[in-house]
Amino acid sequence: MLLMLRCSLFRCFVIATGLCLGGCGILTPTPNFEDVVTGQTGADGASSLSIAVPPGGAGNGDLLVAVLGIKANPNTFGPDGWTAVPGLGGFNGATCQADGEGTACQLAVFYSIADGSETSVSFSWGSVRRAAGAVLRLSNVDTSDPIGVARIQRGSSARPAAPVVETTRDGSRVLRIVVAELDEAKPFLDGPVALTDPPGFLRLNMVSFPDASTDPSNGCGPPLSACAATERAVGLAVSDTRHTSAGASGPSRWELNGSDQWVTSSIEIRRPPD
Repeated sequence: MLLMLRCSLFRCFVIATGLCLGGCGILTPTPNFEDVVTGQTGADGASSLSIAVPPGGAGNGDLLVAVLGIKANPNTFGPDGWTAVPGLGGFNGATCQADGEGTACQLAVFYSIADGSETSVSFSWGSVRRAAGAVLRLSNVDTSDPIGVARIQRGSSARPAAPVVETTRDGSRVLRIVVAELDEAKPFLDGPVALTDPPGFLRLNMVSFPDASTDPSNGCGPPLSACAATERAVGLAVSDTRHTSAGASGPSRWELNGSDQWVTSSIEIRRPPD
C-alpha cells in the first residue's frame, strides 16, 4: 500500500491511496528560524560593528538575537535597549581560555522582541579588534519570556563543544554558538571557514574578514592558512537543534582544523506557553 505523509506546523495526516487512515496527532509547535544577517569588521579590525536586522513578515513579536564573536576580551556594549542573555553580556562574561597573549576571545549575545521599527543594531568596544557578528530572527516564541536556560563552555582543542542544557519547555529550539581564536589553528585551515562539521541546522559560519571570492578588494583566501589576517581573526558559527520534549539537550560539536581556544554557548529559545 502506498502511503503519503503530509505535515503542517500543528498537525499531520496519513493518507493511503484509496484509503484515509486518519490523523497522526498534534505536533508540538516550536520556535521557527526565519532569517539571519551577518557582519564582520574585516582584516584591519574596527571599534564597532553595525548589522542590519533581517526583515520579518508581520514584524511584531518575533525574537531578534544579536551575536558577536570578538578577539580578546574588550569592554563590549550591546545594542541599545536590548537585553543580554545571562552570562553573555560582554566583558568578563563568556570568554575563551587565555593563551600567551591573554584572554583569546569573547562571545556576547543580546536579544529583543521585534516591534517592526528595527533597521540595524550596533556593537561597540572602544579599541580596534577583529570581530564577526549576526542578527537572527525567530518566530513563534514566548514574547514575555523567550529565553530559557543558557550555559557556557570553554576549552582549547580541535573539537569545540556546546554544553548540554536542560530545556524547560516542550518544543524548545536551542541555539548552539561557537567563537574560536585562529592564530594557532591557522596553518591547518585549508578552506574558506575555520569551523566544519556543524551540528543541527547550520545558520551561519564565517570568520571576521571576507574571502577574496566574495570581496576581491578587502578579502583574502581561501585558504585561510594563506592569510596573515587569520592570525588576528576569530571564527563564528551558529546552529540550532529542536527538542520535542523538555529535558537534556545533548552536546553539540564542531571540528576546528587545528587546536585553538574557543568558547561556546547553548541557549534555549522557548515557544509560547500552552
